[in-house]
Amino acid sequence: MTSQISKVLASTVSRRMTILVLLVVSLLSLHAQQSQPTMEQQLASLQRLEAMQPDSILPKYQQAMLLLGTVCEQPQNSKAQQYIDEAQRMIQRIETLQPTKAADRSDLATLHGFYYTAIIVTNPQQNGPRYYRQALDSFDEALKLNPKNALAQMLLERFKEGMGRN
Repeated sequence: MTSQISKVLASTVSRRMTILVLLVVSLLSLHAQQSQPTMEQQLASLQRLEAMQPDSILPKYQQAMLLLGTVCEQPQNSKAQQYIDEAQRMIQRIETLQPTKAADRSDLATLHGFYYTAIIVTNPQQNGPRYYRQALDSFDEALKLNPKNALAQMLLERFKEGMGRN
């Protein structure tokens, strides 16, 4: 009789444990989904960082990459042109700092290429022929300055693939 009671208790505890584990996993999953910051939240964080480090290239670079990446992922977004314009202002701020290191100049050239890519994806028929050469030249310059620039390599590759489809 004692062993049957033990088995029932063990089974009940096991079921409750399983339910508890499932509940915790569900809550963690829900929290993870809700805790993903929006693009605007990410941009605001980078803007705060830039305000604390006004002479740093990195926060400006990250803002421009975030804006341009959003445009490339969502070219029909109603704010696409606004994001492109803001990215251009970030690029101009970086240029004002007059980066001297080859790696920084390579990153700047990469941004230029990504900027032209974002313009192209918003209207490929009109902007493709107009900005194709500038994008390629910018990525090529980035790789001349820093042949190990993985982002420039990846963006150039994706750019060529995208242009091949159109």
